[in-house]
Amino acid sequence: MKRFLVVANLALLMAAGTVRAADVPDVDDDNAAVEAVPSEHALRISGVIGRRFEDDVRAALQSHPETQRLIVSGPGGMRAQALRVAELANARGLAVRVAGRCASACALMWAAANTREMTFDSGLGLHRSALDPSLALPNLVREKIMARNDRQTDDVLRHAGFPERVIAVGAATPASAMSWFSPYELKTGGVPFLLLDTSGHAASLDTNTGHILHGSARADTARTSQ
Repeated sequence: MKRFLVVANLALLMAAGTVRAADVPDVDDDNAAVEAVPSEHALRISGVIGRRFEDDVRAALQSHPETQRLIVSGPGGMRAQALRVAELANARGLAVRVAGRCASACALMWAAANTREMTFDSGLGLHRSALDPSLALPNLVREKIMARNDRQTDDVLRHAGFPERVIAVGAATPASAMSWFSPYELKTGGVPFLLLDTSGHAASLDTNTGHILHGSARADTARTSQ
């Protein structure tokens, strides 16, 4: 029994860095593109969150210390890498902005950020976690890891102010599927973030119609921390 527990705990540690979203390209071969956008004082990040993600973001920030935000989109990837970049953004006081579709580990990264932004035409995708099927793990260990990751996801979303209804829908969505949420659903559900219009200006929602009420302040001067 002791031998099994030792092996199981070792497997948990080894798998922690390889947890990824289902139905996305192999994180061993793919990694999100990280591109500086000086005009927006931003790094634009798109694609799969792979093994080099944190290192690539750190290198880009070192080359562009004026960066104020990370503009993210993508299908997900490695959750540990995503959470470490969220911690990095928080330590540097950077906003994390969703522009486009941001799912799974990408959504987790956004939720874990202290300062969040979202364009009105974006979408956030949630589902249960999955493990790389190539990992040779006993079923019991695999189930334990996924249950732990799902609890962590729920905790991150709850801390970010997501309503229980949204958390429950995400938790009930299989790893092979995705539940998408609009800025309207998140705003009316009470999730705190800065909503932006197409020109990058702060905006608000008419909760009765769902229409965007355009503001006049740009996000550079209207950033808010949650």
